[in-house]
Amino acid sequence: MKKLYSFLIFSAFSVSVFAQAVPVLPKEWKGEISGTSIGSAHVAGNPNQSARGWNIYDEARTLIILRQEGRHLEMSLKNPRGEVLLIGTISKDGKQIMVTDKGGVSMTLNFSGNSLSGCGATRGVKGTFDDWFNNYAALCLDLVAVK
Repeated sequence: MKKLYSFLIFSAFSVSVFAQAVPVLPKEWKGEISGTSIGSAHVAGNPNQSARGWNIYDEARTLIILRQEGRHLEMSLKNPRGEVLLIGTISKDGKQIMVTDKGGVSMTLNFSGNSLSGCGATRGVKGTFDDWFNNYAALCLDLVAVK
């Protein structure tokens, strides 16, 4: 009986120590993305395009959480030209979100209070090796919860 009692106490302690509350994210976030790319420009008529062979841009972004089921997310990232559907997974400790889309963007976002920020990368998405090798970008996203 003593062993059973000790096991139950240890089990209850283990569950309480290792159980982490998954944060329920606010539905709307606003902020900016900053990017550096090689190859095709991400912004039509970007005045920062140059003969240097790279493009730089800073643009407004709105992230909408469409659905959250525990640690799993479906999101929409809106930009001046449209929107991109994203999926994401929240880390077990609730501090990071790994995000990706069908175009190959991969980002890790850090979650703290009312802010999400992080960086990632993408490659060309036209389906050819030439496009994949010659078009790539490094991106950083900084957002603040709206509601």
